[in-house]
Amino acid sequence: MKKFFNQILDFPQMVNQKIFSAKLNSIVDDFNSENGIRCWVKSIYQIAAVLVFVGIECLLVLSALDYFGGESGAMAKLGSALAFILLAYSAFPIANVIRSRGDSLGGTHKGMMEFLFKDLVLVNIRIVGEVAAIVALFAAFNLTLSFAFNADLMADPSGNVVATLSGFYAFPMATINHLLSMFNDGGLITSLIGLVDGFGSGSAVIEVWSWAGFWVLTSAYIQVLIVLAMLYINLAIYKYIYSIAAAIIDWVPRMSIPLSISNNK
Repeated sequence: MKKFFNQILDFPQMVNQKIFSAKLNSIVDDFNSENGIRCWVKSIYQIAAVLVFVGIECLLVLSALDYFGGESGAMAKLGSALAFILLAYSAFPIANVIRSRGDSLGGTHKGMMEFLFKDLVLVNIRIVGEVAAIVALFAAFNLTLSFAFNADLMADPSGNVVATLSGFYAFPMATINHLLSMFNDGGLITSLIGLVDGFGSGSAVIEVWSWAGFWVLTSAYIQVLIVLAMLYINLAIYKYIYSIAAAIIDWVPRMSIPLSISNNK
C-alpha cells in the first residue's frame, strides 16, 4: 500500500521525465540566463523579421496593383516598374537589420535589469533608426526615378514612416528636450527632431526638371544622413542617462547614514 502511494506521489515527476524530458523545467530554471530570456527574445526578433518582410512585400504588391490599374502614361508605368523592383528589394535589408540586431541580444547575460533597461532598449532604438534610414534611402531612390522619368511614379506604401518612427528612436532626445523646457530652453533639440519629422512622406511626386524639384531630391538624400545622425545622438544620450541611473541605483544601497545613540543615565 505504501509503495502504491509513493508511486502516486511520484507520478508527476515520472511523466515529466518520460514525456517532456524535463524541457519545461530547464526553460524555467534557465529563464534568467543567456540560454533563457535572451534566446527567446532573439527568436522573437527572427520571427518579426520574417513577418515584416512578408508584410512589406504584400503592401507593395497591393500598391502596385492599384497603381497599374489606373490610367498612368507609358513612361510613368515603366518608371513605376523599376520603382517596384527597387522597393521590393528594400524589404531584404530591413528584415536583415531586424534579425541581425535581434541576434546581438544573444550575447553575454549580466542580469535582467541591464538586459531590460539597457540592451533591449538600445537594440530597439538602433533597429527603428536604421529601418527609418533604409526607408528614407529607398524613398530618395524612388524620387530619383520620378525626377529622371519626368513622371509621378507609384508611392512607397510605407507612407510617412520616417516621421512616425522618429518618435520611437528619438525619445532620449525628447526626454532631454522636456527637461530643458523646464528651464525655458530646448528649442534647438525641438528643431532637430523637426528635421526628421519634416521628411519621409514616401511620395514619388516631385516637380521634375526644375530647381525646386532638384532641391526636394537633394533634401531626400540629406534626410538619410539626418536620420543616421539622430540615431547615434540618441544612442549616446540613452547610454549616458542609463549610466547615471545605474550609478545612482548602485550608490543608494551603500549610502551610509550616520546615527548616534546616546545613553542617558
